[in-house]
Amino acid sequence: MDDEQAHAAAGAAARPPVETLTFELAQAELEQVVEALEDRHTGLDEALALWERGEALHAWCQSRLDYAAERLQRLSVTSEELAVVNAESGDALAPDGVLPAAAADNPAPASSPADVPAAVGDTIF
Repeated sequence: MDDEQAHAAAGAAARPPVETLTFELAQAELEQVVEALEDRHTGLDEALALWERGEALHAWCQSRLDYAAERLQRLSVTSEELAVVNAESGDALAPDGVLPAAAADNPAPASSPADVPAAVGDTIF
């Protein structure tokens, strides 16, 4: 084993297992791996060890992102679930961008400058 192989092996042994890292720590280490791989002075054996570590870090980060997306999906309310809640509660809750029927039938009046009282000291022409 030459010096470069020994250095790469020592570096790999000093790193904690990927599965023990938080998403943020894994992402930061992945950024460091990319920077080291872009360095023209990184030797072949070290680059291969970095590449393998980078692949493991990327897979870990992706699995954490997939898990977070799945949790958000489970927490999100579907339009069917919203209809059930509305029917049971009598509330006119509506998803973003949808105008509740009650608002469409009786919209709030638009205000005009004449409806707004003048502040003290304002000159009205």
